[in-house]
Amino acid sequence: MKKALIAAAAASALAGGCVSVEMNSGPAGSTTQATRAVVAPFMEMFCTRGQVRAAFMRYMAEDYIQHNPNALDGRDAAIAHLEAFAAANPERTCEVQRLIVDGNLAAAHVRAMLKPGERPLAIVDIFRVENGRIAEHWDVVQPTPEASANPHPMF
Repeated sequence: MKKALIAAAAASALAGGCVSVEMNSGPAGSTTQATRAVVAPFMEMFCTRGQVRAAFMRYMAEDYIQHNPNALDGRDAAIAHLEAFAAANPERTCEVQRLIVDGNLAAAHVRAMLKPGERPLAIVDIFRVENGRIAEHWDVVQPTPEASANPHPMF
């Protein structure tokens, strides 16, 4: 179950409707802009349009490093896994709530569901961009609870 949840999060993690936050306006500002120019369209293509192969071929380094312990390194392994996942979960949805970019790092705060009516997952995907491609990925996945100890929403 936990492996399926993490795989679901990885496959559903990105979508359109981003809220961008510019964190670095100093000398690395151009790096920040270049990173945003890779990650934002990757997320749009991958999640919103569901174009797994096209998104990974265009924006992901062939030998990218994957820190999710349930996924293999490399673009081809990701494509194979995520295309199968997308086909098996056609009702999945995801919405990027925030895109935070600083230098060569970007973090997307995502609300994802496998099926309509299910409790959403709260996900943070972190990307490192190098030479115009996503070179490294980390993710953190948390199911949203039925009740909260405070009145603040997760999204």
